[in-house]
Amino acid sequence: MTAPLANKVFVITGGAAGIGLATVRTLLSRGASLSVCDIHEGNLRSVIESLDASEISRVLFQTLDVRDRTQVDDFLAATKQRFKHVNGVANIAGTIGKSFGVRNLWDVPMAEYEFVMDVNVRGSFNFVAQALKPGYLEDGSSIVNVGSVASLRGYDKGAIYPISKHAVIGLTKGAAKEGGPREIRVNAVLPGPIQTQLLRETTHAFGDLKRPSAYRPFTREGDPQEIANVISFLLGPESTYVTGAVWAADGGSLA
Repeated sequence: MTAPLANKVFVITGGAAGIGLATVRTLLSRGASLSVCDIHEGNLRSVIESLDASEISRVLFQTLDVRDRTQVDDFLAATKQRFKHVNGVANIAGTIGKSFGVRNLWDVPMAEYEFVMDVNVRGSFNFVAQALKPGYLEDGSSIVNVGSVASLRGYDKGAIYPISKHAVIGLTKGAAKEGGPREIRVNAVLPGPIQTQLLRETTHAFGDLKRPSAYRPFTREGDPQEIANVISFLLGPESTYVTGAVWAADGGSLA
Protein backbone atom coordinates (compact mmCIF):
# COMPACT_ATOMS: atom_id res chain seq x y z
CA MET A 1 0.00 0.00 0.00
CA THR A 2 1.42 3.37 -1.03
CA ALA A 3 2.03 5.86 1.78
CA PRO A 4 -0.45 8.76 1.43
CA LEU A 5 2.29 11.43 1.34
CA ALA A 6 4.92 9.55 -0.65
CA ASN A 7 6.81 11.88 -3.01
CA LYS A 8 5.54 14.93 -1.14
CA VAL A 9 7.98 17.44 0.39
CA PHE A 10 7.13 19.74 3.29
CA VAL A 11 8.98 22.49 5.13
CA ILE A 12 8.52 22.45 8.92
CA THR A 13 9.59 25.31 11.20
CA GLY A 14 10.08 24.74 14.92
CA GLY A 15 10.39 21.04 14.18
CA ALA A 16 12.66 19.95 17.02
CA ALA A 17 10.20 19.85 19.94
CA GLY A 18 6.55 19.81 20.94
CA ILE A 19 3.98 20.18 18.18
CA GLY A 20 6.72 20.60 15.57
CA LEU A 21 8.41 17.32 16.47
CA ALA A 22 5.10 15.47 16.56
CA THR A 23 4.37 16.85 13.09
CA VAL A 24 7.75 15.71 11.80
CA ARG A 25 7.14 12.17 13.05
CA THR A 26 3.59 12.10 11.68
CA LEU A 27 4.55 13.26 8.20
CA LEU A 28 7.49 10.86 8.04
CA SER A 29 5.17 7.99 9.00
CA ARG A 30 2.94 8.96 6.08
CA GLY A 31 5.84 8.79 3.62
CA ALA A 32 6.73 12.46 3.20
CA SER A 33 10.17 13.99 2.81
CA LEU A 34 10.88 16.98 5.03
CA SER A 35 13.00 20.08 5.39
CA VAL A 36 13.08 20.86 9.11
CA CYS A 37 14.43 23.94 10.84
CA ASP A 38 14.65 25.04 14.46
CA ILE A 39 16.65 27.64 16.35
CA HIS A 40 17.81 25.09 18.94
CA GLU A 41 20.73 23.14 17.49
CA GLY A 42 20.88 20.71 20.41
CA ASN A 43 17.23 19.77 19.99
CA LEU A 44 17.75 19.20 16.28
CA ARG A 45 20.66 16.88 17.02
CA SER A 46 18.45 14.88 19.37
CA VAL A 47 15.81 14.51 16.66
CA ILE A 48 18.41 13.32 14.16
CA GLU A 49 19.69 10.73 16.63
CA SER A 50 16.16 9.42 17.17
CA LEU A 51 15.45 8.68 13.50
CA ASP A 52 16.29 5.50 11.64
CA ALA A 53 18.34 5.41 8.43
CA SER A 54 15.33 5.36 6.10
CA GLU A 55 13.89 8.44 7.80
CA ILE A 56 17.19 10.33 7.88
CA SER A 57 17.49 9.92 4.12
CA ARG A 58 14.23 11.84 3.70
CA VAL A 59 15.02 14.83 5.91
CA LEU A 60 17.08 18.00 5.54
CA PHE A 61 17.86 19.67 8.89
CA GLN A 62 18.94 23.27 9.43
CA THR A 63 19.49 25.47 12.49
CA LEU A 64 17.71 28.70 11.64
CA ASP A 65 16.21 31.89 13.10
CA VAL A 66 12.83 32.43 11.44
CA ARG A 67 13.16 36.20 11.98
CA ASP A 68 16.09 36.40 9.56
CA ARG A 69 14.85 36.73 5.99
CA THR A 70 18.24 35.86 4.50
CA GLN A 71 18.43 32.64 6.50
CA VAL A 72 14.88 31.77 5.46
CA ASP A 73 15.59 32.44 1.79
CA ASP A 74 18.74 30.32 1.86
CA PHE A 75 16.94 27.48 3.66
CA LEU A 76 14.07 27.44 1.19
CA ALA A 77 16.50 27.51 -1.72
CA ALA A 78 18.46 24.60 -0.23
CA THR A 79 15.21 22.68 0.20
CA LYS A 80 14.29 23.15 -3.44
CA GLN A 81 17.80 22.19 -4.55
CA ARG A 82 17.76 19.01 -2.45
CA PHE A 83 14.25 17.76 -3.22
CA LYS A 84 13.52 19.53 -6.56
CA HIS A 85 9.94 20.36 -5.56
CA VAL A 86 8.04 21.52 -2.45
CA ASN A 87 4.40 20.73 -1.62
CA GLY A 88 3.81 22.65 1.57
CA VAL A 89 4.95 24.58 4.63
CA ALA A 90 3.97 24.26 8.29
CA ASN A 91 4.81 27.37 10.32
CA ILE A 92 5.04 26.01 13.86
CA ALA A 93 7.92 27.99 15.39
CA GLY A 94 6.70 30.45 18.00
CA THR A 95 7.21 32.05 21.40
CA ILE A 96 4.94 33.29 24.18
CA GLY A 97 7.29 35.82 25.79
CA LYS A 98 8.15 36.37 29.43
CA SER A 99 5.29 38.75 30.24
CA PHE A 100 2.32 36.48 29.42
CA GLY A 101 0.15 36.21 32.52
CA VAL A 102 2.48 38.49 34.45
CA ARG A 103 2.49 42.07 33.13
CA ASN A 104 -0.11 44.57 32.05
CA LEU A 105 0.37 45.99 28.58
CA TRP A 106 1.79 49.23 29.93
CA ASP A 107 4.53 47.32 31.72
CA VAL A 108 5.69 45.18 28.79
CA PRO A 109 9.18 46.22 27.63
CA MET A 110 9.38 47.25 23.99
CA ALA A 111 12.20 44.76 23.50
CA GLU A 112 9.81 41.95 24.39
CA TYR A 113 7.10 43.35 22.11
CA GLU A 114 9.56 43.33 19.23
CA PHE A 115 10.85 39.83 20.02
CA VAL A 116 7.41 38.17 20.24
CA MET A 117 6.10 39.95 17.15
CA ASP A 118 9.26 39.15 15.21
CA VAL A 119 9.13 35.43 15.97
CA ASN A 120 5.38 34.87 15.68
CA VAL A 121 4.49 37.31 12.90
CA ARG A 122 7.64 38.14 10.96
CA GLY A 123 8.77 34.51 11.16
CA SER A 124 5.53 33.17 9.68
CA PHE A 125 5.39 36.00 7.14
CA ASN A 126 8.93 35.25 5.95
CA PHE A 127 8.03 31.68 5.09
CA VAL A 128 4.57 32.39 3.67
CA ALA A 129 5.75 35.25 1.47
CA GLN A 130 8.67 33.33 0.02
CA ALA A 131 6.73 30.10 -0.43
CA LEU A 132 3.95 31.90 -2.32
CA LYS A 133 6.34 33.35 -4.86
CA PRO A 134 5.41 31.92 -8.26
CA GLY A 135 7.51 28.88 -9.04
CA TYR A 136 8.36 27.83 -5.50
CA LEU A 137 5.45 25.70 -4.32
CA GLU A 138 3.78 23.27 -6.67
CA ASP A 139 0.24 24.17 -7.69
CA GLY A 140 -2.19 22.54 -5.27
CA SER A 141 0.22 22.84 -2.33
CA SER A 142 -0.67 23.74 1.24
CA ILE A 143 0.54 26.16 3.92
CA VAL A 144 -0.44 25.71 7.56
CA ASN A 145 0.14 28.47 10.10
CA VAL A 146 -0.05 27.58 13.78
CA GLY A 147 -1.84 30.21 15.80
CA SER A 148 -3.44 29.67 19.19
CA VAL A 149 -6.76 30.03 20.95
CA ALA A 150 -5.20 33.43 21.72
CA SER A 151 -5.75 34.18 18.02
CA LEU A 152 -9.43 34.69 18.80
CA ARG A 153 -9.55 35.83 22.42
CA GLY A 154 -7.85 38.10 24.88
CA TYR A 155 -6.32 37.41 28.27
CA ASP A 156 -5.87 39.52 31.35
CA LYS A 157 -2.16 40.30 31.29
CA GLY A 158 -1.91 38.45 28.00
CA ALA A 159 0.89 40.81 26.98
CA ILE A 160 2.00 40.54 23.34
CA TYR A 161 1.15 36.90 22.63
CA PRO A 162 -2.54 37.41 21.65
CA ILE A 163 -1.61 40.37 19.48
CA SER A 164 0.89 38.29 17.56
CA LYS A 165 -1.44 35.32 17.21
CA HIS A 166 -4.34 37.45 15.98
CA ALA A 167 -1.99 38.58 13.23
CA VAL A 168 -1.45 34.96 12.17
CA ILE A 169 -5.12 34.76 11.16
CA GLY A 170 -4.84 37.93 9.09
CA LEU A 171 -1.76 36.52 7.36
CA THR A 172 -3.54 33.24 6.72
CA LYS A 173 -6.63 34.78 5.17
CA GLY A 174 -4.69 37.22 3.01
CA ALA A 175 -2.35 34.51 1.78
CA ALA A 176 -5.30 32.23 0.99
CA LYS A 177 -6.61 34.89 -1.40
CA GLU A 178 -3.24 35.21 -3.12
CA GLY A 179 -2.67 31.47 -3.38
CA GLY A 180 -6.18 30.72 -4.61
CA PRO A 181 -5.59 30.96 -8.38
CA ARG A 182 -2.93 28.22 -8.08
CA GLU A 183 -5.06 26.26 -5.60
CA ILE A 184 -2.41 26.77 -2.93
CA ARG A 185 -4.32 26.31 0.29
CA VAL A 186 -3.51 28.39 3.37
CA ASN A 187 -5.11 27.52 6.71
CA ALA A 188 -4.52 28.14 10.41
CA VAL A 189 -4.61 25.71 13.33
CA LEU A 190 -5.38 27.10 16.78
CA PRO A 191 -4.17 24.80 19.56
CA GLY A 192 -5.51 25.07 23.06
CA PRO A 193 -3.42 24.06 26.09
CA ILE A 194 -1.04 21.37 24.81
CA GLN A 195 1.55 19.37 26.75
CA THR A 196 4.61 21.31 25.63
CA GLN A 197 7.40 23.32 27.18
CA LEU A 198 5.50 26.49 26.31
CA LEU A 199 2.54 25.36 28.43
CA ARG A 200 4.78 24.37 31.32
CA GLU A 201 6.18 27.89 31.29
CA THR A 202 2.73 29.51 31.47
CA THR A 203 0.64 27.39 33.85
CA HIS A 204 0.49 30.42 36.17
CA ALA A 205 -1.73 32.11 33.57
CA PHE A 206 -4.15 29.22 33.05
CA GLY A 207 -4.65 27.83 36.55
CA ASP A 208 -5.54 24.18 37.15
CA LEU A 209 -5.99 22.63 33.70
CA LYS A 210 -7.33 19.39 35.19
CA ARG A 211 -10.54 21.11 36.29
CA PRO A 212 -13.47 21.70 33.90
CA SER A 213 -14.44 25.32 33.58
CA ALA A 214 -16.40 27.74 31.46
CA TYR A 215 -13.09 28.40 29.70
CA ARG A 216 -12.34 24.81 28.72
CA PRO A 217 -14.82 21.90 29.00
CA PHE A 218 -12.23 19.14 28.49
CA THR A 219 -10.56 18.10 31.73
CA ARG A 220 -7.15 17.39 30.23
CA GLU A 221 -4.39 19.04 28.27
CA GLY A 222 -4.04 18.19 24.62
CA ASP A 223 -1.23 16.03 23.30
CA PRO A 224 1.11 17.42 20.60
CA GLN A 225 0.12 14.45 18.43
CA GLU A 226 -3.48 15.68 18.38
CA ILE A 227 -2.35 18.94 16.77
CA ALA A 228 0.04 17.16 14.42
CA ASN A 229 -2.90 15.12 13.15
CA VAL A 230 -4.76 18.30 12.18
CA ILE A 231 -1.68 19.78 10.51
CA SER A 232 -1.12 16.56 8.57
CA PHE A 233 -4.74 16.60 7.39
CA LEU A 234 -4.44 20.19 6.18
CA LEU A 235 -1.17 19.49 4.37
CA GLY A 236 -2.47 16.31 2.78
CA PRO A 237 -4.81 15.33 -0.05
CA GLU A 238 -7.85 15.02 2.22
CA SER A 239 -8.24 18.82 2.46
CA THR A 240 -8.03 19.95 -1.16
CA TYR A 241 -11.10 22.21 -0.93
CA VAL A 242 -10.16 23.83 2.39
CA THR A 243 -8.48 27.23 2.38
CA GLY A 244 -8.60 30.43 4.40
CA ALA A 245 -10.02 28.42 7.29
CA VAL A 246 -9.28 28.54 11.01
CA TRP A 247 -9.22 25.17 12.75
CA ALA A 248 -9.46 25.14 16.54
CA ALA A 249 -8.01 22.05 18.22
CA ASP A 250 -8.51 23.23 21.76
CA GLY A 251 -10.59 20.91 23.92
CA GLY A 252 -13.52 23.27 23.54
CA SER A 253 -11.74 26.40 24.75
CA LEU A 254 -13.46 28.50 22.10
CA ALA A 255 -16.85 26.76 22.34
